Amino acid sequence: MPKVLHIGPCDSPGGMANVMHILAEHPPEGWQADLLASHVVGSPWAKWRAYRKARHTLIQMLEHPERRPDVVHLHTAADWSWWRKRRFAALAFRAGCKVVVHIHSGQFDAWLGSSDSKRSNSITAFLKEVQSQTIVLSHGWKHILEPMVGPVQVLNNPISNHLVEGSAERDPHHLLLLGRNDPVKGHEFAIQVCEQVRQVVPDLKVTMSGITSSSHKWISARGWVEEEEKLRLLQSASLLLVPSAFEGQPLVVLEAMSCGLPVLVSDRLLSMPKGVNVASFENRELWASKIIQMLKQPTNSTFLIAQAEPYKIPAVSKKWGEVYCTSSTVE
Repeated sequence: MPKVLHIGPCDSPGGMANVMHILAEHPPEGWQADLLASHVVGSPWAKWRAYRKARHTLIQMLEHPERRPDVVHLHTAADWSWWRKRRFAALAFRAGCKVVVHIHSGQFDAWLGSSDSKRSNSITAFLKEVQSQTIVLSHGWKHILEPMVGPVQVLNNPISNHLVEGSAERDPHHLLLLGRNDPVKGHEFAIQVCEQVRQVVPDLKVTMSGITSSSHKWISARGWVEEEEKLRLLQSASLLLVPSAFEGQPLVVLEAMSCGLPVLVSDRLLSMPKGVNVASFENRELWASKIIQMLKQPTNSTFLIAQAEPYKIPAVSKKWGEVYCTSSTVE
């Protein structure tokens, strides 16, 4: 049975890790899948040791006929994440493995700079050299990144099978923001918007992951939210906010839709599915107005669930099988 090895931050909190685990737990029919962690949360020295450990493990696997993967599937963001994955790709290609480079970052284009930059030319040449099957998350990203890195294919992020609509009635005025504590995720902006909304909806409450405390009694700061708790929130809240400055393809948007939860996102996010509402980035008045309107007239949950169907594991896994078979010599 052919094997695919996923390399990336599978042990670090975040959407990329969730995607890696879903793909590894649900490989295409006829394939085996393994995970190799190349990143840890911590100091630069801890990150370097994690990379060196992963590199050593990969070399051992490549030298062992029974452990050697047929396809090495690299999950990458920009900057140092890419430079680590580049080394893994070179090792895999020299060992005769096929290489898949899966770009998750919503900042890869900004990092590259332009289609004729030194960095873009270097990456394009390298991907061609290792005969990479390069994957992006949407047609919007294909339009942007293909001139910068060469030919790419589009595959959506997968949604876990356990994410379904709940049976209980939703909280009528309960907003969610699920993301790490990073300025690009827009926590502070969301708080300012919700303060405005509370002038019209005084019983509004907000649950936020990422932050661990808040001076506002109406905000529940949860830090890191485990999958079971995330499902409960997606099934009980009334609206998900994603005011991010950039994203690759935010998995939480797809997860919310799969649970029938309406979503409002920043217009900085590309190629959102039908049914997702959009507001101008950091336009406080517009965000407040949209939230009030969506709380009064929420998007139909049946429609949202239907729009999430192409992102379910069976559909995405089948497409990955096609990519792996194209990438490999496996019949």
